[in-house]
Parts: sequence; C-alpha cells; structure tokens
Amino acid sequence: MSRIRSAWLVTLILGSTLLAAGTAGANTQAPDATPDAHVNRMQQALGLTDDQMNAIRQVHAQQAGAQKQLHQSLRASRTELSQLALTGADPAAIQAKEGEVAQLLSQSVALHVQSLQAIAPILTPDQRTKLAQMAGGGGWRHGGGHRYRQQGS
Repeated sequence: MSRIRSAWLVTLILGSTLLAAGTAGANTQAPDATPDAHVNRMQQALGLTDDQMNAIRQVHAQQAGAQKQLHQSLRASRTELSQLALTGADPAAIQAKEGEVAQLLSQSVALHVQSLQAIAPILTPDQRTKLAQMAGGGGWRHGGGHRYRQQGS
C-alpha cells in the first residue's frame, strides 16, 4: 500500500511541479520561492530553452482551469475525510469519502499523464530522462508533498 501511495505522491508532485512552472499563480511551490525563481530552477535543472518553456506554459495554460478545479475539489475532499476520521463518523461515510478522494486522485493522474504526453515532444530525450529522474526522487525537492510522505517509505 505504501508503494502505491508513494507512486501517487511522485505523480502528484511532478504534476504540481510542472503546473507551478507553467502557471504564475500556482500555490504548489515552496513558501519562500517566487514563481519566477521556481520556473528558473526547473529551466536550469533541465536545460530548457526559452522556446521550450513557452511551449510548456502553453500546454499548462490549456489545462489550468481543469487543474485548479480538480485541486480545489481534492483539497476539500481530503479535509472532509480527515474530519470524518477524526470525529468518529460512520465507517460507511468514511469509506464513501475515501472513494471520492480516490476518484479525484485518479482524475488528477489522468490529467497529469495528458500533460506529460503533450510536453514530451517539446523536450529532448536527455531532458525527458532528467525529468523522469527528478520525479523519481532523483533530486527534485518540492514543498507541497512532504506532509503526505510516510516515515520509512
């Protein structure tokens, strides 16, 4: 189960990283980072040209509305699930909310995959490899996912 959760987390972190790079107002970045600094770090880490960054921004601009709505729904559902669990709610209600969160996570992964498929042709083979390594824990640090990591995972 923790491997599945870790895989989801990596996928969500990568999606958030790419979304933050593509949209100036994303709140998924580290608290002390400005949007420009975050974009610059990604651009430098992958060696992206300005043209590549503009193309990536365009891909994310096309998905920005859906991403925003999905992230808001997911955040609200996770909060509701936490409240249900902490207040000793009926197990059936908790299970139903878990299903809702799982469905939203599934939608998030699907949107993330669509984004990666659109971005892949923009990147060189070396850049795609670097991005995949960064997503797999190969050095990309991101401020949003740490609270969902389990100790020892």
